Amino acid sequence: MRPDFHRIVPDLLYSVMAARKLLGISHTTIYEYMRQSPPVLPYRRSENGWHRLILGSDIIFSTTRRSSGEENGRTDKSALSVPEIPR
Repeated sequence: MRPDFHRIVPDLLYSVMAARKLLGISHTTIYEYMRQSPPVLPYRRSENGWHRLILGSDIIFSTTRRSSGEENGRTDKSALSVPEIPR
């Protein structure tokens, strides 16, 4: 499933479940992207510190970084990694 960028508002904060639906991947995969160093999908905590919120522009950016890493309906997680900048 290809994300519909017209539905993603860059300035809105999305929950993990909302981002999951927009990207068409599981919530477990989103948490894995958040845990990577540096995070493929950066997030911020809600005011109460319980929920993780993702900025819409980060969802768009991380999605556009994906190369053609989809095989058999599954996304290759290494395709979402941020490449190093040459010095």
